[in-house]
Amino acid sequence: MHTNVRKLYLLNLLCGIVFWYPIEKLYLQDLGAGPFGISINAMVFLLTVILFDVPSGVLADKWKRKNVLILALGLFIASCIVGGLSQTWVQYLPMNILLGGFVVLTSGTFQAMMYDSLCDSGHQKRYDKHQGGAYACFLAGLGFSSLAGGYLGQWVGLSNTYLLSAAVMIPAVIVAFTLSEPASHKPVADRKLRQHIASSLRLLSGNRLLMQLALLISAMGLLRGAYTEYSGLLFVVLGMTAIPLGYAGAAKWLVSSLGQLTGSRSGRHVLRFAPLFFVVFLIFSLIHSSWGLLFFYIAGFLYSVIVNQAEAAVQDHTPTEVRATTLSILSFSSNVLLVPLGLLFGWIAQESNIFNAYLMIASIGLLYLIMWFFRGRHEFRLLYDSKTKGQTRPTIEDELV
Repeated sequence: MHTNVRKLYLLNLLCGIVFWYPIEKLYLQDLGAGPFGISINAMVFLLTVILFDVPSGVLADKWKRKNVLILALGLFIASCIVGGLSQTWVQYLPMNILLGGFVVLTSGTFQAMMYDSLCDSGHQKRYDKHQGGAYACFLAGLGFSSLAGGYLGQWVGLSNTYLLSAAVMIPAVIVAFTLSEPASHKPVADRKLRQHIASSLRLLSGNRLLMQLALLISAMGLLRGAYTEYSGLLFVVLGMTAIPLGYAGAAKWLVSSLGQLTGSRSGRHVLRFAPLFFVVFLIFSLIHSSWGLLFFYIAGFLYSVIVNQAEAAVQDHTPTEVRATTLSILSFSSNVLLVPLGLLFGWIAQESNIFNAYLMIASIGLLYLIMWFFRGRHEFRLLYDSKTKGQTRPTIEDELV
């Protein structure tokens, strides 16, 4: 097994130790932000992700993936420092730009680094297991640090949780420096940005399975974006203070971690159950009380199970030279939709209630289900049948001919 694999497990765990995450919305309220102000902060983050998501994926394909990860960690440290030193929610805005830089540089890069490292040792068929395990470490880190963050926020102050999170990233930088660039990754230095993106888009549009996987991941990513970005506000609306917020955040990440581990053991057939995620998300939005949290957590679990296999299927059908770019395009598409919907979400949450805001997002998921029943379920059934019977689906080259 490639030496990078264990290091990527550890690096994911360290990147998940974010003490400020469970109390961020409470901290923003202390800085003077209401629900709409919180949405503005979220939109700054999302706009940063949208602007740089695809270019960062291209950078990871054209540059060394190791260097991209090191740069990302540096931006995360800077974001924590800016956040911890902010005195108003407006001063907090640059923190979201730096954090967005961290997210776009790691989105797709971690996965591509894992897949290429496994290719070097001939273990690429075990990608979903190892990527699921590594991402589960990240989510577990978020879970346990969320639990600790609630207590730390009460003991040492909300702002200091940001500075403590920055300190944890120093060991992560050291681990990142010890990574070796996979031999399977051959950067395409002679291809321009537009050509590189166009090549990835042709792969997505020219392969029926990849297109359906892209639609599924984008639709689920939209709901997941609202689920993650506004969960802290949901917990605050339900009357939680710092320590209960830590427990609620920890539960959210731990069920997602369990979902990643379950997904890696389930196989591609779980893609058939994609509609269940959208239905459970809808049920959660219709229960206007803390009882809805049960379905909230189930939705998080289902998301991790299904996306684990969907992303693994994308990796199997994507060449290494556009692997990170393709994954960035998928996250880009859901984030583009989340910007206007996020502003609408904040307005509905402020003028009505947060459950109706989530209901608006859930309705978008129901629109995707119509497309899933017409085409998606057929493609995913073929994928599962070909995996179980040892058959080979048409390659991307075959689809393009």
